[in-house]
Amino acid sequence: MNFRIVLLSGIVCALIGSVFGWGLGEIALRQHSSQMNSYVSLPYRKLYGRRLLWIGAVVGFAVGAGQAGILSQRRPHDDDHR
Repeated sequence: MNFRIVLLSGIVCALIGSVFGWGLGEIALRQHSSQMNSYVSLPYRKLYGRRLLWIGAVVGFAVGAGQAGILSQRRPHDDDHR
């Protein structure tokens, strides 16, 4: 297994996941009814956005590294059966 490829794939997917997490955090903070006058404090907005950003990054890293690890394990196995 090539650990450089697994690590690089995990880092790239973590960056993509962090962007998705940041976007979800921004969308979630704006989901308020127009009939309600609600206020979300700045520290809570920062904590909520950072939490989703980190969750997205961790999930992205796990998915990317897992996918690259599985693909690197399958290639030698598939070449043996041909």
